[in-house]
Amino acid sequence: MLLNKEGFDLWADGYDQTVQHSEEKYQYPFAGYKAILNKIFNEVMAVPASTVLDIGFGTGVLTAKLYEQGHSIYGFDFSANICQRLT
Repeated sequence: MLLNKEGFDLWADGYDQTVQHSEEKYQYPFAGYKAILNKIFNEVMAVPASTVLDIGFGTGVLTAKLYEQGHSIYGFDFSANICQRLT
């Protein structure tokens, strides 16, 4: 899998499933993914109504949760196809 715009565009449809499978099996490349997201979430939540820049937000799993909690979110992802899969 190419880790560039084209690779992520091709990966978009199955990206969340790949993350989940890799996390469940604690395998590369997403071993510990949920723990990292939880750590980031908790750090941001420590500052009420903060502003977040999420570079490479993918399908927006973390971004959506922070937005729902009242944080201002700015983000960038180079894959238009993966952005269309925002949760």
